[in-house]
Amino acid sequence: MSDRKKLFGNIKGKGVSRDREEENALMLEQQNDFRMQELDAKVSALKNVTIDIHRDVTEQHDLIDESTNVFAGFGSAFNNSFGRLNRMVSTRHKRQLCLYVAIIVVAFFIFYYGFGSFWSSSETAPPVLDDSSPLHNDADIL
Repeated sequence: MSDRKKLFGNIKGKGVSRDREEENALMLEQQNDFRMQELDAKVSALKNVTIDIHRDVTEQHDLIDESTNVFAGFGSAFNNSFGRLNRMVSTRHKRQLCLYVAIIVVAFFIFYYGFGSFWSSSETAPPVLDDSSPLHNDADIL
């Protein structure tokens, strides 16, 4: 082939346009590959986020189940204690229970006010040091 045919293609001029079409197709394919890689990276990131969300939801669900079991056990223990309290406060034990509660309350106030005033009167205020006192001489420190 002559140089002219290589340069301009065949007589109708379709050789140059075919090369341009191939170059455009190759360029578009490269752009598509680049965008596919970007999309793959974004999909991978989204997948990791959804896996993390699933893991967190599973952990929270397990925590809620565990809390429910603990509170159910607490509720049954509370009901048992309340039942024992009701049995203890039956009609024959009402006076005895009131006496015990009154003794405990009186003892609490005696200890609170009796020993509280004893401890507060034995405490003295800390000495107030000002700059002119001999204990605070800067020359002694150096």
